[in-house]
Amino acid sequence: MRQLFKLLTNFPNPRAMSLFTQILNPITGKSEWESQTEDYDYHQEVARAAFADMLHDTERNQKYYAALKKTIQYLHNSGKEAHVLDIGTGTGILSMMAVKSGADTVTACEAFMPMAHCAEKIMSANGMGERIKLIKKRSTEIEVGEGKDMFRRANVLVTEVLDTELIGEGAIGIYNHAHKHLLTEDCILIPSRATVFAQVVQSPLAVAWNRTKIIANLDGNILLESPDSISNCKGEAGVHDMQLSQLPMSQMRPISKPIPIFDFNFRDPKGMAAHRNNNLTIKSDCQGSADMVLFWWSIDMDVEGEIVLSCAPYWAHPDFSKLSTNKDSKVPLQNIIPWRDHWMQAVYYIPKPLNLQSEQEFILSANHDEYSFWFDAWLAGEEERKVKRHACSCSLHMTYSRSRIGQMNQSIRNKKYLKFLEETIDKSSVVLSISDGSLLGLASAKLGAKSVICFEPHRFSKTLIDSFIKQNKLESVTIVGKLDELQNLDQITHIFAEPYFITSILPWDGFYFGTLLSKIRDQLNENVKICPHSAKIYAVPVEFIDLQKIRAPLGICEGFDLSIFDKMVDTSSLLADAVVEAQPLWEYPCRALAKEIELLSVSFENFNEDKSCSGIIDIEENGSCNGIALWVDWNIDGSNNPRSIVTTGPTQPITVGDYVQWDMFVRQGVHLIPEPNKVDKHVSKVEWSVEFRPVSGEIKFNFKNI
Repeated sequence: MRQLFKLLTNFPNPRAMSLFTQILNPITGKSEWESQTEDYDYHQEVARAAFADMLHDTERNQKYYAALKKTIQYLHNSGKEAHVLDIGTGTGILSMMAVKSGADTVTACEAFMPMAHCAEKIMSANGMGERIKLIKKRSTEIEVGEGKDMFRRANVLVTEVLDTELIGEGAIGIYNHAHKHLLTEDCILIPSRATVFAQVVQSPLAVAWNRTKIIANLDGNILLESPDSISNCKGEAGVHDMQLSQLPMSQMRPISKPIPIFDFNFRDPKGMAAHRNNNLTIKSDCQGSADMVLFWWSIDMDVEGEIVLSCAPYWAHPDFSKLSTNKDSKVPLQNIIPWRDHWMQAVYYIPKPLNLQSEQEFILSANHDEYSFWFDAWLAGEEERKVKRHACSCSLHMTYSRSRIGQMNQSIRNKKYLKFLEETIDKSSVVLSISDGSLLGLASAKLGAKSVICFEPHRFSKTLIDSFIKQNKLESVTIVGKLDELQNLDQITHIFAEPYFITSILPWDGFYFGTLLSKIRDQLNENVKICPHSAKIYAVPVEFIDLQKIRAPLGICEGFDLSIFDKMVDTSSLLADAVVEAQPLWEYPCRALAKEIELLSVSFENFNEDKSCSGIIDIEENGSCNGIALWVDWNIDGSNNPRSIVTTGPTQPITVGDYVQWDMFVRQGVHLIPEPNKVDKHVSKVEWSVEFRPVSGEIKFNFKNI
């Protein structure tokens, strides 16, 4: 959580102001104040706006342009004028397209002030400042009439107020209001119509993001069973957005083909319904479990439906056959369709997975309100249900991210930790578990430990662990909420962490384990076993296929100069963005341009040691070095045995020139190089440095192509 306030400081100008931001340092666990420039909040908003991602979507841009040209030409051929309204203009590119397409008048509105000011400059720089009327407010605040915001109602609406869920940005309300107050009855809308698709699938891999599995020992015997509260919980109805094309097909079994479930007629002057239900009878394509619904949409840009833009994953994309024959054979099939991060696909988990036989009929209940969708399923012939939007009732889904839930289910990872515990714990062991919601630490009680103490400072995480304790009748386990409540620390034989904390975002945020350990280290027995023993941060220079577009400059886009926008985002990113950000890299393919290198090694037995490291990475493969990927390897026992290493990075050894296979249940660190160049493996290098200050919780990275 970030809180902002302004303080007067001793500047030469007594009216000058500094902005202080309060942030939670995930390594120290402390809230800290950082001094920023007065307009930091502005720069942060601009840096996070992600307009560039949309504008790098060439297909999107070209189809909007084509639809505008077609519509305006149609109106003129019909003897009508074209009065265009652009809602949420952003950079102003759609308004400028309308001008170039011959619109008689163009009105644009933008409520996000930094973007509105930028659009004003861009329109002027492209010679259209006098041709476009820019209204700096929400469309729902616009008034029509003489002397008001708009002189007349528009007969063409062009807008992009869609998101991964189609309606999550309030599209229904925006369109309905526009029809009622801003548009003529015969108005043409771009896009004109949307169709939402669903495909029911079975996927044990994806289910791992939604439900906990049993915890078993190395022999396969059950150690911990899930409490009834989790088993009976319907989970969260909320969307799980992801790049579905990157979800391995081998991990999915289609229960149904993709089917249309809702149509949204943006042109309907009566408006669209905010709440709808559609119960579809479907015959299963194979035997399996209806675990989830894969979700995407397509839009008809024109009235006739000749210009169509699809957000389908590659296997269901209408242009897949055409695109796959025109691409370099080295490009994986899942990467040939247009890439979008602003319009991804989505997964919705069915509250209770439904077991089906081949060709068995079942009901898929699709529902939406003004902003979101949810689903349920039951066998055909059963009593019809009124499906309400479900919510978590067990604390698991409301406490942990989907990545963390998936991580808790990783059997290979869990077995490495359990191997350490099984080999070192006996009936005299006293274990202190220092992780948020660690079921592995809890399992120590079932492995024969004399007693287990779970450090759980967060209320919901504590509730969850307590439910596992009661379900599994773990009488030797106690929960402690504060470190100073711990007693007889010299009797503790094991300090265990996975490590995971609710505040963790980047892989090394788990170093908070070292901070907590250092607070009690002097009171511990010198023979105490600490797990993990140490950690190393690794990095590899990569060539991203698409991820770099979220930061890459636009320059000229469809003939319009957007360099003013580039400069604004560049300035704001330098002031507000971190050098390294967190991304789930399994969704964003990249090729390794060199072997991984070690940047930093940290021992938790001697955590408070400052370190500074630097070096040079020799590029070994031709390509565009547009990013550095970073991760942490946790060393469980201090040995060099690969079986004692738990990685948050590649799941297979890196081969230079090949695509990296990333752990799907954590986010890795990413540094996107601002000005990537095509690199020659014979002369190109990356210079790097890292500084680690554990007491202040600082890890500073620096990377530079040389």
